[in-house]
Formats: sequence, structure tokens, C-alpha cells
Amino acid sequence: MQILPIVHNLEQDGAAEFRFVQGTHKVPAPQGYTEYFGPPPHYSFCTDFNVEDLERTGLSQDSEQIGDTPEATMRNLFSIEMVAVNKEGYMHDMNWLNKLLDAEGPFDAVLGFSLGAAVAATLLIDNIRRSRDSGVPSMFKMAIFMCGSPPFDLEHSGLLLADTAGQVLQLPTVHVIGSADPLIDFALALYNLCDQDVAEIFDHGRGHQLIWEKRAVEDLCSLLRKKFSAAS
Repeated sequence: MQILPIVHNLEQDGAAEFRFVQGTHKVPAPQGYTEYFGPPPHYSFCTDFNVEDLERTGLSQDSEQIGDTPEATMRNLFSIEMVAVNKEGYMHDMNWLNKLLDAEGPFDAVLGFSLGAAVAATLLIDNIRRSRDSGVPSMFKMAIFMCGSPPFDLEHSGLLLADTAGQVLQLPTVHVIGSADPLIDFALALYNLCDQDVAEIFDHGRGHQLIWEKRAVEDLCSLLRKKFSAAS
């Protein structure tokens, strides 16, 4: 598990304790990534989206699909119809995750990598709406997004983007990004949805991956400890 160096660093002094969850949809490993994901079964929060979809776009730092803003890039890559096919799956997983939160929450933070970050952000938005409608306190104090992506809009078909929705995530956030990531606009589109006064970026300088180098892990975990303390 790529995140283990971060988990071990934060758990060794009791700074954090992790509760891992995975998607409920059984999916095949993307072609060419079998060794990376390991033997089946594989599970996802998303029923139809996969890595090969993005590879077929030929997305790179100089791609014609890179827009003037991160939001423009997302619209260039994802049609409303493409996102809408996953709405039922997302609704199923939000219901399942909310049941888990009701049974085990609240939690100090939610963390997700890549598609998991999009799911975490979607859960946060759903949690905000539940709190607004029912008066139930928020289940999270902060969020950690690693190579993230903007959330799915559960009320409409499409992605939630800052140029129309504004800074809807009004809680402390940490955004772990890689400046060499061809999907960096995904992470920045998520960052733009967050309260800029309490959002911090940690750039590990690499691609679409987690970090494992000792110094980088230590620096990130030092930042996370400060954010944990401030949010408590």
C-alpha cells in the first residue's frame, strides 16, 4: 500500500489512527496495471470510469485539452453524459458511506487519493447538505486530498466546479499534488473549491502518485500534525 509510510509516521506517536474503506463495485484492473493493483478482486467507488479512459485522451502537459483554467480542462475532458453514467453508483456509495459515518463517526479528517479524493470531496459536500437539512453536526473537521479531483454533483449531473459553485468546502484542507502530474488540473480544480484561507498545497514534485521518500514523508506529516492541532 503506497500510503503506508505516511500511516506509519502518523501512527507512531498517536497523531492519527486510520479507518480504511473501499468502494463496493467490483471492477477489473486497468490493462497494464495488474502488477500495480495486485491480484483480484478489485473494488472501486465508480462503476464505469477507468484509467484507460484518460489514456485515450492523450492528456499531457501540452495537450490541446488543457484549458485556460483547471475548470476549463475538466469540461474539455468530461461531458455531462460521461459523468452522469456514474450517478447511480455514486449515490449507492454515498448512502453506504453515510451509514458508516452514522455508526462510527464523527471523524477528525477524511483522506483520499485520486478518484478516492473525488469521492471524499463528494462525501463532504453531501455531509454539508445533510447537516444543513437535518441539523446533524458535520462528521469531519478537515480533509486531505492527494492528487485529487473535483467532486461529483449529486443534485445535478456533472462535476462541481469553482467557477460556478464557488468555494463550497469551508473547512481546513491539505492538497498533496505533483507538479509533474499530467492530471494536475484535476487537483487544482478541487483546490479551487476550498476555502483558500485554510487550504494548503504540498507539492512533492512528482507525477500522479503518493510519496514514499523519507524526507518528503516527514515534511508532509509535519504539516498534517500542525493542521490536526489547529482543527482540534
